[in-house]
Amino acid sequence: MEETNLFETENKWPRPNADLFKLGINENTIILKSNPNKDEEFFGYALDFRKAANILTSHVLEHPRIENLDTYFFPIAFLYRHSLELILKAIALKNITDLAEGRLFLKETFHNLSEILTKIEPFIRGNFGKDKGEYVWLQNLFEDMSNIDRDSDSFRYPFSLSLIRDEDPFNEGTKVFAIRLLFEEQTHINLVALASKMEIAFNILNAYYKSTHINSVKYKKYKPIFLEVGGSYYGQSVLGYSYNRKKFGPYVKGYTGSAEFLVKYSKTNPNYMKSLFMPMGYLFRNGIELAMKEILFEECSFDFQEAARKVNRKKHKLLGIWNLIENDIINHAKPSENNNTIDYVRDYVSQLHNFDTEADKFRYPTDKNLSAHFRKPMKLDFITVSEFFGELANFLFGVVLMMSHQNELQAEIEYENSKMQWEHNGL
Repeated sequence: MEETNLFETENKWPRPNADLFKLGINENTIILKSNPNKDEEFFGYALDFRKAANILTSHVLEHPRIENLDTYFFPIAFLYRHSLELILKAIALKNITDLAEGRLFLKETFHNLSEILTKIEPFIRGNFGKDKGEYVWLQNLFEDMSNIDRDSDSFRYPFSLSLIRDEDPFNEGTKVFAIRLLFEEQTHINLVALASKMEIAFNILNAYYKSTHINSVKYKKYKPIFLEVGGSYYGQSVLGYSYNRKKFGPYVKGYTGSAEFLVKYSKTNPNYMKSLFMPMGYLFRNGIELAMKEILFEECSFDFQEAARKVNRKKHKLLGIWNLIENDIINHAKPSENNNTIDYVRDYVSQLHNFDTEADKFRYPTDKNLSAHFRKPMKLDFITVSEFFGELANFLFGVVLMMSHQNELQAEIEYENSKMQWEHNGL
């Protein structure tokens, strides 16, 4: 890709003076205002994330495209899993009214669904069915889910970093990391069964939250296994087959593509704008973070260990990650002196960073200390926010294409040069 194509396009591209908070017509205005009843707030978020998961799942199954079945799996699995975490916490906070106890509960259970269910068992045992069957099924399902995704990151990122040694023996004072992949080999996941089990689990917890009895025995049709293999050809997600080199690509496509679909869905179903705003925002926000980490790990000049150390320090802070990759992007693009695109992009990233520094504004109604995010009402425009995200995401996609192409050409040149050197030396 030529530099002029990257930095001088006008289609869905970063603009000067873009404003995340600019309001448009009233029909697109979203008012964010915290509910003093924290359990109701968490329950509302749970309903929204479950709705987004349901809409995306219906879309990929009713209009099956192999690419979407594979890449949309990641956001769908996250959205469903997150909806269960939110409703579990809603049940807890409905019964834990002391602020200090609530904070301790969040600290002790974190994102672990199995741990949360165990903690809330005393609050819900009066709503168990006659044989306690649905609760046992939930226990087994959540235990299996926690073995796969204890910290709610397996479906948000292509790998997790684990510290091997606090210090590299060949480089004093530096940490050494390894990666853990969710799927080490090609795996065919039954997406229909996954969605069905997530819906059943949510309905059971919904009854617990509302203190009603479970009348359905649908859970008996399904094994309490989170990721079940098999299913029909157009009802399964094939994972793990293309991650040897490009690990981030499927995740970036899945998160940004699913966010764009929710925007499209909301435009034709405007009554859903409010309920889909937070899921849409999180999908885009995570897609942006993934795209920047894709550039850092796969296209920048850092080796893996250096990139791992840098991203381990920055965590989810968008501005910090951007600062790591900006110079490499400029060196590849070589924009003209009068081209200010990189300044526009930095402004986009800064606005998102300042709004959602800890990557929790779109995921939870409170921070980890149960302090509400929106104690004062905040107005945002659904279309403005979605276009803001889309313009930044499109830029980062273009950067990946440009840098990948240039890096491949450079690798070919280096290979040919080394080959000529070998031949010259008679090797």
